[in-house]
Amino acid sequence: MNQKKAREARRQASAAAPESTARFSRTQLLIAAGTVAVVVVVVAGIFAARGTGPAQPIVSTSGDAITISGTDPITGSAVSLADYAGKPIVLNVWGSWCEGCIAEAADLQRFVEAHPEAQMIGINLNDTNGGARAFYKQWGWQHPSIDDPRGEISKSLGLQGTPTTFFLDSSHRVVTRIVGETDFAGFEQGLAAAVSPT
Repeated sequence: MNQKKAREARRQASAAAPESTARFSRTQLLIAAGTVAVVVVVVAGIFAARGTGPAQPIVSTSGDAITISGTDPITGSAVSLADYAGKPIVLNVWGSWCEGCIAEAADLQRFVEAHPEAQMIGINLNDTNGGARAFYKQWGWQHPSIDDPRGEISKSLGLQGTPTTFFLDSSHRVVTRIVGETDFAGFEQGLAAAVSPT
Protein backbone atom coordinates (compact mmCIF):
# COMPACT_ATOMS: atom_id res chain seq x y z
CA MET A 1 0.00 0.00 0.00
CA ASN A 2 2.83 2.39 0.75
CA GLN A 3 4.34 1.82 -2.67
CA LYS A 4 0.98 2.52 -4.26
CA LYS A 5 0.72 5.85 -2.42
CA ALA A 6 4.28 6.73 -3.35
CA ARG A 7 3.58 6.05 -7.04
CA GLU A 8 0.42 8.18 -6.87
CA ALA A 9 2.35 11.05 -5.23
CA ARG A 10 5.02 10.89 -7.98
CA ARG A 11 2.35 10.89 -10.68
CA GLN A 12 0.66 13.95 -9.19
CA ALA A 13 4.00 15.75 -8.87
CA SER A 14 4.82 14.99 -12.52
CA ALA A 15 1.43 16.25 -13.67
CA ALA A 16 1.88 19.53 -11.76
CA ALA A 17 5.48 20.14 -12.95
CA PRO A 18 4.75 21.13 -16.59
CA GLU A 19 2.27 23.79 -15.44
CA SER A 20 4.80 25.47 -13.12
CA THR A 21 7.54 25.16 -15.77
CA ALA A 22 5.26 26.78 -18.33
CA ARG A 23 4.45 29.59 -15.90
CA PHE A 24 8.16 30.12 -15.20
CA SER A 25 8.92 30.16 -18.94
CA ARG A 26 6.21 32.77 -19.57
CA THR A 27 7.68 34.92 -16.81
CA GLN A 28 11.14 34.55 -18.29
CA LEU A 29 9.77 35.47 -21.71
CA LEU A 30 8.14 38.63 -20.36
CA ILE A 31 11.34 39.64 -18.55
CA ALA A 32 13.40 39.01 -21.70
CA ALA A 33 10.98 41.02 -23.85
CA GLY A 34 11.06 43.89 -21.36
CA THR A 35 14.86 43.83 -21.29
CA VAL A 36 15.06 43.88 -25.10
CA ALA A 37 12.65 46.83 -25.23
CA VAL A 38 14.75 48.79 -22.72
CA VAL A 39 17.96 48.04 -24.64
CA VAL A 40 16.36 49.17 -27.93
CA VAL A 41 15.21 52.45 -26.36
CA VAL A 42 18.64 53.09 -24.81
CA VAL A 43 20.52 52.33 -28.05
CA ALA A 44 18.12 54.53 -30.04
CA GLY A 45 18.68 57.33 -27.53
CA ILE A 46 22.45 56.99 -27.82
CA PHE A 47 22.33 57.21 -31.60
CA ALA A 48 19.94 60.16 -31.46
CA ALA A 49 22.23 61.96 -29.02
CA ARG A 50 25.37 61.35 -31.04
CA GLY A 51 24.57 64.21 -33.38
CA THR A 52 25.45 62.38 -36.58
CA GLY A 53 25.06 64.33 -39.77
CA PRO A 54 26.50 67.63 -40.95
CA ALA A 55 29.31 69.39 -39.16
CA GLN A 56 28.16 71.19 -36.02
CA PRO A 57 29.73 74.40 -34.76
CA ILE A 58 31.53 74.17 -31.46
CA VAL A 59 31.45 77.09 -29.06
CA SER A 60 34.78 77.32 -27.29
CA THR A 61 35.02 79.70 -24.36
CA SER A 62 38.79 79.45 -24.09
CA GLY A 63 39.74 79.55 -27.77
CA ASP A 64 42.84 77.55 -26.87
CA ALA A 65 44.73 75.69 -29.54
CA ILE A 66 44.79 71.91 -29.26
CA THR A 67 48.22 70.39 -28.64
CA ILE A 68 48.39 66.65 -29.22
CA SER A 69 51.36 64.42 -29.86
CA GLY A 70 52.10 60.73 -29.76
CA THR A 71 53.35 57.74 -31.71
CA ASP A 72 52.06 56.67 -35.10
CA PRO A 73 50.74 53.07 -34.81
CA ILE A 74 51.69 52.40 -38.45
CA THR A 75 55.23 53.80 -38.68
CA GLY A 76 56.25 54.14 -35.03
CA SER A 77 57.25 57.75 -35.72
CA ALA A 78 56.49 60.69 -33.46
CA VAL A 79 53.51 62.78 -34.60
CA SER A 80 52.60 66.22 -33.26
CA LEU A 81 50.05 68.80 -34.31
CA ALA A 82 52.79 71.38 -33.66
CA ASP A 83 54.63 70.03 -36.73
CA TYR A 84 51.84 71.50 -38.88
CA ALA A 85 51.82 75.04 -37.49
CA GLY A 86 49.83 77.48 -39.62
CA LYS A 87 47.96 74.71 -41.46
CA PRO A 88 44.33 73.69 -40.82
CA ILE A 89 44.01 70.19 -39.42
CA VAL A 90 41.34 67.56 -39.85
CA LEU A 91 41.51 65.27 -36.82
CA ASN A 92 39.70 61.95 -37.34
CA VAL A 93 39.13 59.62 -34.35
CA TRP A 94 38.91 56.09 -35.74
CA GLY A 95 39.50 52.40 -35.05
CA SER A 96 39.75 49.36 -37.29
CA TRP A 97 36.94 47.79 -35.19
CA CYS A 98 34.55 50.72 -35.83
CA GLU A 99 31.79 50.12 -38.40
CA GLY A 100 31.23 53.83 -39.02
CA CYS A 101 34.97 54.26 -39.61
CA ILE A 102 34.85 51.49 -42.22
CA ALA A 103 31.82 53.14 -43.86
CA GLU A 104 33.57 56.50 -44.27
CA ALA A 105 37.13 55.25 -44.96
CA ALA A 106 37.02 55.50 -48.78
CA ASP A 107 35.48 59.01 -48.70
CA LEU A 108 38.05 60.09 -46.13
CA GLN A 109 40.88 58.97 -48.45
CA ARG A 110 39.31 60.80 -51.41
CA PHE A 111 38.98 63.92 -49.25
CA VAL A 112 42.65 63.76 -48.20
CA GLU A 113 43.74 63.47 -51.83
CA ALA A 114 41.50 66.38 -52.88
CA HIS A 115 42.60 68.76 -50.08
CA PRO A 116 46.39 68.94 -49.64
CA GLU A 117 45.91 72.40 -48.09
CA ALA A 118 44.76 70.72 -44.87
CA GLN A 119 46.61 68.15 -42.80
CA MET A 120 44.72 64.96 -41.96
CA ILE A 121 45.75 63.31 -38.69
CA GLY A 122 44.08 60.24 -37.25
CA ILE A 123 43.58 59.36 -33.61
CA ASN A 124 43.62 55.54 -33.50
CA LEU A 125 41.31 54.68 -30.59
CA ASN A 126 41.50 51.44 -28.55
CA ASP A 127 43.06 49.51 -31.41
CA THR A 128 45.92 47.12 -32.01
CA ASN A 129 48.85 48.08 -34.21
CA GLY A 130 48.11 45.07 -36.41
CA GLY A 131 44.48 46.12 -36.82
CA ALA A 132 45.52 49.69 -37.60
CA ARG A 133 48.10 48.58 -40.20
CA ALA A 134 45.60 46.28 -41.93
CA PHE A 135 43.05 49.11 -42.03
CA TYR A 136 45.58 51.54 -43.58
CA LYS A 137 46.55 48.97 -46.19
CA GLN A 138 42.94 48.15 -47.06
CA TRP A 139 41.92 51.78 -47.61
CA GLY A 140 45.19 53.13 -49.00
CA TRP A 141 45.60 55.65 -46.19
CA GLN A 142 48.92 57.49 -45.98
CA HIS A 143 48.25 60.27 -43.45
CA PRO A 144 49.75 60.07 -39.96
CA SER A 145 47.82 58.83 -36.95
CA ILE A 146 48.45 59.02 -33.23
CA ASP A 147 47.95 55.90 -31.14
CA ASP A 148 45.36 56.31 -28.36
CA PRO A 149 45.21 52.81 -26.83
CA ARG A 150 43.45 53.82 -23.60
CA GLY A 151 41.31 56.61 -25.05
CA GLU A 152 42.99 59.38 -23.04
CA ILE A 153 43.47 61.71 -26.03
CA SER A 154 39.94 61.09 -27.28
CA LYS A 155 38.53 61.74 -23.81
CA SER A 156 40.41 65.06 -23.62
CA LEU A 157 38.68 66.07 -26.86
CA GLY A 158 35.24 65.33 -25.38
CA LEU A 159 34.61 62.37 -27.67
CA GLN A 160 30.90 61.47 -27.96
CA GLY A 161 31.03 58.65 -30.49
CA THR A 162 33.17 56.96 -33.08
CA PRO A 163 34.11 58.02 -35.64
CA THR A 164 34.36 61.71 -34.83
CA THR A 165 36.09 64.26 -37.03
CA PHE A 166 37.30 67.58 -35.62
CA PHE A 167 38.13 70.48 -37.94
CA LEU A 168 40.82 72.82 -36.63
CA ASP A 169 41.68 76.24 -38.03
CA SER A 170 45.26 77.25 -38.87
CA SER A 171 45.80 78.14 -35.18
CA HIS A 172 44.66 74.60 -34.29
CA ARG A 173 41.49 75.66 -32.51
CA VAL A 174 38.46 73.40 -32.98
CA VAL A 175 35.96 75.16 -35.23
CA THR A 176 33.51 72.33 -35.91
CA ARG A 177 33.11 68.58 -35.66
CA ILE A 178 31.12 65.68 -37.05
CA VAL A 179 30.09 62.97 -34.58
CA GLY A 180 29.45 59.70 -36.38
CA GLU A 181 30.26 58.66 -39.91
CA THR A 182 30.08 61.16 -42.75
CA ASP A 183 30.88 61.29 -46.45
CA PHE A 184 33.04 63.31 -48.84
CA ALA A 185 30.63 66.26 -48.80
CA GLY A 186 30.52 66.23 -45.00
CA PHE A 187 34.33 66.37 -44.77
CA GLU A 188 34.38 69.25 -47.25
CA GLN A 189 31.73 71.14 -45.30
CA GLY A 190 33.75 70.77 -42.09
CA LEU A 191 36.95 71.95 -43.76
CA ALA A 192 35.15 74.94 -45.30
CA ALA A 193 34.06 76.00 -41.80
CA ALA A 194 37.64 75.65 -40.51
CA VAL A 195 39.22 77.78 -43.25
CA SER A 196 36.54 80.44 -43.57
CA PRO A 197 37.46 83.87 -42.14
CA THR A 198 35.83 84.61 -38.78
